[in-house]
Amino acid sequence: MQFSDKDIMTDLLLGTKFISTQYHMAVLESANDRVRNTLIQLNNDEINLQKQMFNLMHDRNWYQVRPAGTSATWQTGTTAAVGTMGTGTAVGTAGMQQQMPY
Repeated sequence: MQFSDKDIMTDLLLGTKFISTQYHMAVLESANDRVRNTLIQLNNDEINLQKQMFNLMHDRNWYQVRPAGTSATWQTGTTAAVGTMGTGTAVGTAGMQQQMPY
């Protein structure tokens, strides 16, 4: 199977997002300041790499971003703190729903 440039970039972008999430969780769990600072720097590097890949994909129309809606960004919710993917809504820890732009 032959992968297109778009497929490869999408895979790389998803990989950087996953790695950044893991670095972030490691930072939150770090008790040692040197380790924590190293993880923060690695995460910042990963975030910068992700931005470069996003820019490249966006410039080639491989990654489209919907404009933010005109409705209020935060709405009160009564649902438990659960994140959802693909629906455009994430529920926060205080029962708040945030409208996601993607």
